[in-house]
Amino acid sequence: MSNSSAQPVLSVVVLCFNQEPFLARCLDSILDQSLNVPFEIVVSDDASSDRSPLVAQMYAKRYPTRIRLICHETNVGISRNYADAMDSARGRYIAYIDGDDCMLPGKLQRQLDCLNENPAVGLVAHAMRAVDAVSGHEVAFHLPHHKPSTFDAAYLVTHGPFFFHSSVMFRTDLRRRHQVDMSLKWVTDVANLIQILADSSGCYLDDVLGVYRVNPNGITSTVITNPARNAAGLQDSLHTIDIAEGLGVPKGKGNVGRARLLFHSAVLSLNAGFDGAFRDYIESSVRYANLGAKQRFLYVLRRFPRSARTLYDAAKRATRRK
Repeated sequence: MSNSSAQPVLSVVVLCFNQEPFLARCLDSILDQSLNVPFEIVVSDDASSDRSPLVAQMYAKRYPTRIRLICHETNVGISRNYADAMDSARGRYIAYIDGDDCMLPGKLQRQLDCLNENPAVGLVAHAMRAVDAVSGHEVAFHLPHHKPSTFDAAYLVTHGPFFFHSSVMFRTDLRRRHQVDMSLKWVTDVANLIQILADSSGCYLDDVLGVYRVNPNGITSTVITNPARNAAGLQDSLHTIDIAEGLGVPKGKGNVGRARLLFHSAVLSLNAGFDGAFRDYIESSVRYANLGAKQRFLYVLRRFPRSARTLYDAAKRATRRK
C-alpha cells in the first residue's frame, strides 16, 4: 500500500446497492493492490436495504485515511449515485468497480502505467473472468469476440462494449467535461464511457485483471437480457447514441449502433416468444442500417416467427460446431 494520508493520485470508486455478500471481498481486493502512488477508495451506497452500509462503515472505520463513504438515505438511482461518487473523487485518475466485483493483483498499477505512458489515451480497460455470483464457478458471458487494443467512442457506438465496466480506469478531467445524464435509469455505463472518450481514445489490456460476478439480481440479468423488461434498457441505449452524436460521433455510425441494438432486442424477443415485439424490432433495425445476412434473414422471416426461431437456432448450433 502507498501512503494513505497524502493527496491521492488515484480514486477507486465503488458503487454499491444490496451487495452485502460481496462488498468485503471487493474492498479487500482494492486494499491489497500494490501501487507507487497514493490512492483513496470512495464507496457510494444507494440506500441498500441489506447490511452493505454496515460493511462499508466497518471498513471506513478500520481505514479512515483510505476509505470515504457516501451513504444515501433514500434510493437516488444509478446515475445520481454515480455522479455523486465522481464528484467526490479527488484523484487525477479514477478506477471504477461495482461492489460485487473484485480486482486481481497488479491491476491498478498496470492501468496507471498505461495512462502515464500514453498521454493520448484517456481510458484503459482489461479482460475479466466471469463467475456465477451464487456458486462462484467460472461461466461463459457473451461479449463481442473482437477486442481491439485501441478504440474510440464511435467504435463503442457501432460495436458495443467488449469489456466490463468494472475494468475501467480513466482521467478525471475527461469525466468532468460533461455532466452525467440523469435521464438514464438502467443502462448508464456506455454513456459514461462515451463521454470520457469524446476527443480521446481507449486502450484494452487483454489480460485478466479482475473478476466479474454474474448476479441474477443485477441489472444485466433483470433488465438488459430480460426480454420482458428489455424495452426500458433499450430506450437508455438508444438515448446514449443521441448523446454520442451530440459529442461528434457521425450520424451514420449512430444509425449502425441503433440497428445493432434493435437487432439484439429482436433476437431476444424472438427467443422468448414475443413475436410482435420481434417483428417491430427487426423492421426498425433494417430501417436504420444494413447489418448483414443475419439481420436480412430474420427480416425476411419476420411474419413467420416460428420458422425464424427454428432456423435461427439451427444456424447458431451449426456455427458452434464449426
